[in-house]
Amino acid sequence: MTASSSPTEMVAYRPSWYRRPALLDRITLITIGLASATEFVVPPLQGYGFVAWIPLIVSLLGIAVSYRWRWVGLAVIAAAPFVANAVDWDPLMAWNLAVFAAFSLAVRGMPAVMVGLVIGSANYVSVSLFHDQGFVYPVSIVAFAFALAAAAAGSATRSQDRYRRELEQRSLEALATRDAEANQRVSEERLRIARDLHDVVGHEIAVLNMHLGVAEVSLPAEAATARSSLTSARSNVQAVLSETQRILHVLRTDEPESAAGDASRPTPDLGGIARLIDSYRSAGVEVQAELCEAPEAIDAEVSTAAFRIVQEALTNSQRHGPGAVSVTTRSDGGILTITVTNARARRAPKTAAARRGYGLIGMRERATSAGGRLEVVDTDDAFIVVATLRIDGGQIR
Repeated sequence: MTASSSPTEMVAYRPSWYRRPALLDRITLITIGLASATEFVVPPLQGYGFVAWIPLIVSLLGIAVSYRWRWVGLAVIAAAPFVANAVDWDPLMAWNLAVFAAFSLAVRGMPAVMVGLVIGSANYVSVSLFHDQGFVYPVSIVAFAFALAAAAAGSATRSQDRYRRELEQRSLEALATRDAEANQRVSEERLRIARDLHDVVGHEIAVLNMHLGVAEVSLPAEAATARSSLTSARSNVQAVLSETQRILHVLRTDEPESAAGDASRPTPDLGGIARLIDSYRSAGVEVQAELCEAPEAIDAEVSTAAFRIVQEALTNSQRHGPGAVSVTTRSDGGILTITVTNARARRAPKTAAARRGYGLIGMRERATSAGGRLEVVDTDDAFIVVATLRIDGGQIR
């Protein structure tokens, strides 16, 4: 069975009426009702009175009682043909109704062998006594055989339905087991990636931080500018290390990104863009900012996406030219617009190699995941990134 197939596809096709024993039971009751209506009409037409209706009433009473007290109902149904003999009425209708009742009782869960033997024996004896042809009378044998066959058919139908339900349940359990195994394999792969990141990236960052510390200590006293740059670089390395640790925590657990970090660590959001810009300014990047206040009702995912888009745009800014970077955020009519403009150096040609990387892809994915869109305008004079997001987290149309 494929992943897209349903458990019921493993079961051979059967009509809906056959796959629903309760529906078959209702059809049997309808058949009994129609036959009984005919029997109520026949005695008056033949000149018989109310007495001829007694066996029919007993049969119907037994069928009705069987829905509450099955064994009592079975006894009453089996007695109906003998009641017909007692009032000197042909037990034909009584034993025919008993055959239908045998099927109904077996479908509803009574032991088929017991039902078939009780009703079949009653039919056999009552028909033989009424016709006084001995116990090898063909009609008696037919009445007995029909009762056994009806009970067997009812039991087979019920067993088939139980088998189908059990097969469906096992199929669902097999699918659940397969999904659990797949999730286990994914978890193991995530753990392996986390270990590799910890061993490679974490080690390299720690070594870089150590070398920056040595360089800072070794600088002469008059190298204030270089010392400031090294201090900012160490701070950035610490931020990268902290971010890497958070990513490792996400890879090691199934917790979402918002819950994976330390509770004391501020979540990147729209309000943190000002601090982000200050960190780039301290590293020597000229940034002109025009920021709006963060709306109170802004969606958390939108706020985080806005921060990450600005962060990536500033990281890529120096690839396009050494000029100032302009960052503008504007909130109007439930729409948040982020514009990052980078003056392009004319001496820096736009080559295919310059466009390689995942910066724009990551920004576009961030915007799309938050329901927004990202537009890029690349001219000879400027490189402009415009992100449009709905404050409530809805889809931009």
